[in-house]
Amino acid sequence: MITIPVKNFCFAFCLLLIPLAIACTPDKCDPIHRLFPAAQVEQYTYGEESRVLGVVNTSSIQLVSFGPETIDEIIDAAIGRFREALNRLPNYATDYEINPRNHTLQAIETIEIHISSDDVKLTHGVNESYTISIKDHPSLVVIESENVFGALYALESLGQLLEFGWLGDGGDAVYVIRNIPIGIKDFPSYGYRGLLIDTSRHFLPLDLILANLDVMLMNKINVLHWHISDSNSFPYLVQSMPELATKGAYHPKMVYTRRDIQQVIHEAYLRGIRVIPEVDMPGHTQSIAASRPDLMSHCPHPSEPLNPTNPKVYDFVRDIYQDLRNVFVDDFVHVGGDEVDLSCWDNSEDITQWRKQHNITSSVGLFELFETQLLEIVEKVGRTPVVWQEVFNLNLTLTASTIIDVWKGFDTKTMSDATRRGFKVILSGCWYLDFLTSDWKKFYSCNPSNFTGRTDLLLGGHASMWGEHVDASNFMSRVWPRASAVAERLWTGDVSIAKENVKQRISDFRCRIVQQGFAAQPIGPGFCAHEVPYQSCKTYDSIPSVLPRREL
Repeated sequence: MITIPVKNFCFAFCLLLIPLAIACTPDKCDPIHRLFPAAQVEQYTYGEESRVLGVVNTSSIQLVSFGPETIDEIIDAAIGRFREALNRLPNYATDYEINPRNHTLQAIETIEIHISSDDVKLTHGVNESYTISIKDHPSLVVIESENVFGALYALESLGQLLEFGWLGDGGDAVYVIRNIPIGIKDFPSYGYRGLLIDTSRHFLPLDLILANLDVMLMNKINVLHWHISDSNSFPYLVQSMPELATKGAYHPKMVYTRRDIQQVIHEAYLRGIRVIPEVDMPGHTQSIAASRPDLMSHCPHPSEPLNPTNPKVYDFVRDIYQDLRNVFVDDFVHVGGDEVDLSCWDNSEDITQWRKQHNITSSVGLFELFETQLLEIVEKVGRTPVVWQEVFNLNLTLTASTIIDVWKGFDTKTMSDATRRGFKVILSGCWYLDFLTSDWKKFYSCNPSNFTGRTDLLLGGHASMWGEHVDASNFMSRVWPRASAVAERLWTGDVSIAKENVKQRISDFRCRIVQQGFAAQPIGPGFCAHEVPYQSCKTYDSIPSVLPRREL
């Protein structure tokens, strides 16, 4: 890879002002989208106007980046992944003739990547736009983006345009790009496009979490919401309180060390993915009782939720969030707040007595007490809190920066009420992947902007893979490609431009995920030219040429 510094090189542009490769007219341009998620504008040439196939030689193709030195680590890693994908040759049958109409073959020699900004900070709202241009004589592919993270998505889109096959009978195996000239102009509709993983109900191995980042990038999903602990287990090794994991995890080997988490954060960063942690409180905390029963409510036995009348609880919360700040670099942190069993506080004699002494008339008042101090702690460590919607629905006092995660279905009332009061919102209720009766079509049908509030305060949303019935054996197939439908909803936004052929595109995209080595489930009957081979832990003798007769 060659990097050309941007110093002394005037390179400034606005994505929306860049002319595409071709002037699209109805008789020359294919209106059907090919990418997944669909790009905002895709222009392809067809018919007599497109008689050239661009041929990519995997060993000689040059990728050249123009940009500041600050982008080198990110763009070098992206180019490495692009080359690796090229070299993962599908095992298509040799009779797959890629040029039956004998179009002119033109070698694509160079892919130029132009990046203007030296800003490599990954935050919400970072510019992720890009363009791809392939002109009449396709020796050159030009990618342009303001930010390096847009270039990552451009390379993913370009990879989808590559078609593998064979040149003639006994000819070479090649990649080609059809329908040249091509022009693509793209940007996300929402800046927050997430996937929640749950590592408490079932521990997910580190290598699985890392592999899943690659599929997230393919889908242009840019947030990993890591629900790292819950009532079932506490696998997060807090440096100042290691007993939380040593006593709260399922097994001493089923923990995430600081080094593990830093590796996930770094690999995610190289793919343009933010990692947002969630340590849910005050409910969903039973695993904490294994090491700190003194922090729990007694109803009558030590159990969740945390005891909001105990001063030690707030020292504990402060230590947790200080540790999270030291490990996780993102501005956002999810603080939970859902499904708190308020009746426990009503049934605790000690808590009821304390409440009377402090003139707190209800258990909701205790919840208010806890959340107020929690949000103050989060603010002091310099993070933006995200809460589950109950915290808003109960009308608890929130800081102005608090973001509301709406998870109880497509709750348009909560979204409308929250945004009218000036709060930013995230929608997750449409996209619960653990609802196995919900297929990709149901997820695709949810339009997150269809509510009567301030849609400008809708940051985006996330699919949620809660872990009650998911572990390393089935995680990939449960998530993908159903979460891909969510990805297109959040990236493309107005899917009316692309829904005509969405079934074929998501099926083809699922096959691309499979080709890259990930076990995405089928969306229905059919096949991929490149299937995932079954890996058996046993070996079987070959079937004898003559089978013995079996008497009936």
